[in-house]
Amino acid sequence: MSRSWERQVRKNQQKTNTLRQKTGQERIGAAGTVNQAYDTFKGRNYMFPTFLMIIAIFLTVITVGAQMSGVEEASGASYWFIIVMYVILAVIMFLRRPFLRVGKDRVSTIRFNRERTLLAGDIAKFRIEKGYVTIETKGKSANWIFSRFLKMFKTEEIAQRVTEFAEQHQIPVEKKQ
Repeated sequence: MSRSWERQVRKNQQKTNTLRQKTGQERIGAAGTVNQAYDTFKGRNYMFPTFLMIIAIFLTVITVGAQMSGVEEASGASYWFIIVMYVILAVIMFLRRPFLRVGKDRVSTIRFNRERTLLAGDIAKFRIEKGYVTIETKGKSANWIFSRFLKMFKTEEIAQRVTEFAEQHQIPVEKKQ
């Protein structure tokens, strides 16, 4: 089946499922027969939450120091509200795990708070290094880099699955040791 045909089937299935959901009927393809099977590799983001916590600690020290020295502007609740919001944002960013999903004909990840998908035809090559897996794209879009150090991905497993994906779609793989 061609990709355009698959897109059309998926689009019509979504329309039908929304109508069926409104009438209380069971969704088509709910058993997972139509959906692709994905291999999902999850990491853990710790760099940005650590940076946010450092900012929160810095603001706490400044606010407490200003309050102890008698600055009236620092006695408001808005400073503490901002500090608490930095801490909450750090916790949210730590708990939201980055991922790489490799499917039959596409790879997807979360970037800039949205799920991004690359079809096999949009991938120029894969570069596999120790601790890094890079997906180089065609065109002007940025490369996707999955790192063991920055996001704690299991890069050996990702490299193995990406190599299988590349063999299926005749995408070059560049391995550096």
